[in-house]
Amino acid sequence: MIKKLVIVLMLLVSIQTCYAATIYGNIYGPDLNKLEKRVEVEVDSSPRQYQVSTDGAYSFFLLVGQYTIKAKYEQYGRVKYIAEEIITVKDEGEFRHDIVMYPSPEEEERVTNETLEEPEDGSNKKQDILLFVIIGSVFIVSILLVFYILKKTKKKEHIQEKKEESSESFVIVKEEEKDIESPESLDGIIKIIKDNKGRVTQKEIRKQIPLSEAKISLMITELEDKGIVKRIKKGRGNIIILSKKLDSD
Repeated sequence: MIKKLVIVLMLLVSIQTCYAATIYGNIYGPDLNKLEKRVEVEVDSSPRQYQVSTDGAYSFFLLVGQYTIKAKYEQYGRVKYIAEEIITVKDEGEFRHDIVMYPSPEEEERVTNETLEEPEDGSNKKQDILLFVIIGSVFIVSILLVFYILKKTKKKEHIQEKKEESSESFVIVKEEEKDIESPESLDGIIKIIKDNKGRVTQKEIRKQIPLSEAKISLMITELEDKGIVKRIKKGRGNIIILSKKLDSD
């Protein structure tokens, strides 16, 4: 009887092992640099698995199923960065899944409060700044008033010149936008991502390409539709990653 029970248990273990996978990857901070500090990582497997990473990497052995991986980095007794991601294990093997952490709500609130705080002598500085602003405003208003009086007789000509300049500027801007939205600009986005080791924030792309947030988003969507990039929501922004044959797919 005992031998039969042992055999059954061995069969169950062997079946689970056949459908198990190793999930591993790197841990990155909000700046997309590898976080080689004490990061606590856990996954809600059964039983729960827990690791403390100090080299910016982690790995778990999981059966087929869906899991939530959580990561936490503390500094000076405060939770500074956090991450929570859902992964699905569909088959056996080894799969890479990097974790990107972002500031915790407590950290964002702390940074905001520190920004709003002022030194004890802040009231005197405020008074000096206010006086400077008042004097400067009076000076500027006086100059504008004199300028208005001197140019009043030429107002109509000035308006007409402005209209002509605006029409020319509008045509130039349209031509520039047409060039900016050309396929070469899509290549520009891809180059920016490649220059940043295959992943970059959407905010950084916008800094380097002089278009509105909406246009940048449309261009990234077009690249997504073509299967060239992937967009990952992280905190309040997006991370754009060049598409590869991801091991975790």
